[in-house]
Amino acid sequence: MTTTEPDTRKARREASDRRMLRAATALISKGGIAGAKLAQIGVDAGYSPNLPVQRFGTKLALLEAVLDGIEERFLRHVEARVGTRRGAEALAERIRLQLEAVRDMPESAVALYHLIIESTGSMPDLRPRVARLQRAYHDNLRLYLEQAALAGELAPETDIDRAARVISGAIGGMSMQAIVEDRTRALGDDAEALASHLLAPILAR
Repeated sequence: MTTTEPDTRKARREASDRRMLRAATALISKGGIAGAKLAQIGVDAGYSPNLPVQRFGTKLALLEAVLDGIEERFLRHVEARVGTRRGAEALAERIRLQLEAVRDMPESAVALYHLIIESTGSMPDLRPRVARLQRAYHDNLRLYLEQAALAGELAPETDIDRAARVISGAIGGMSMQAIVEDRTRALGDDAEALASHLLAPILAR
């Protein structure tokens, strides 16, 4: 056995896992959690119907892996897009990015909202993982708000936690509305308007 064989097997395994998670995301976006049958995920990914169970064990574990991937990709995009910006400038860019991500990756966005909503109903065991993801998004917004406060960019009466909740809720609401109305392509223009609208009340004058 050569030293590269374990690395090759690992790479193949990771590639097959990614394909299954993409297949799961596509099925969730079309039919919610109920539409994402483990066997169908394996087939759609180009593998055995049994492979998802072999790799992930349970449907809950697979759904959590889908959320892991969505969170990892999004926060990686945030880091790259925000770059060296800080405070209010970083916050505005973060708002624009999240809406543009829904525009550019509607399948993942629809799947995410299915997972969020169904974690409060048909899949309650998923709720802790959804809560952690939402906390990560909240903490990311809070970071930029805290930077803005330290730089004197926020009005002194600004409640940072409340501002983070309002911003997050507005982004989620606008994203959901665009998905329902099949107008995600307009989210680029909406992103700029929302950033300006949300920041105006809290920025120092």
